[in-house]
Amino acid sequence: MSNGVSLPFGGSFTFTNDVLETIKSNFINLILTVPGERLNNPTFGCNIHRLVFDFSSTNLSSQARETVEQAVQKWMPYLQIEEFALQQNNTDIDTHRANLYVRYRISENPNLTDEVLVTVWGK
Repeated sequence: MSNGVSLPFGGSFTFTNDVLETIKSNFINLILTVPGERLNNPTFGCNIHRLVFDFSSTNLSSQARETVEQAVQKWMPYLQIEEFALQQNNTDIDTHRANLYVRYRISENPNLTDEVLVTVWGK
């Protein structure tokens, strides 16, 4: 029995089969959604895209972590972020993108952990 829908959608739906897979898909969806994009739910999403577009910040990684943690606290409060890294190089700066690595734990079951690497584009 499936738990949810996996990303990316592409031309057809792929279903998730376990809790960690569903949570990872939901987490990626949260990070990649800019607030205002979702119809009937304009506050859903994460504002990390604005930070990635403006690389002039001297503490971009800490601002990005704070932004992600705020979104997680609001939309996925059952997650605890354990590790966070925003990776970028000169090519990434020129194309307004960054690679975001996050390792998280499920609050209700500390033995359930997962990690994700997402490429975020500035908007």
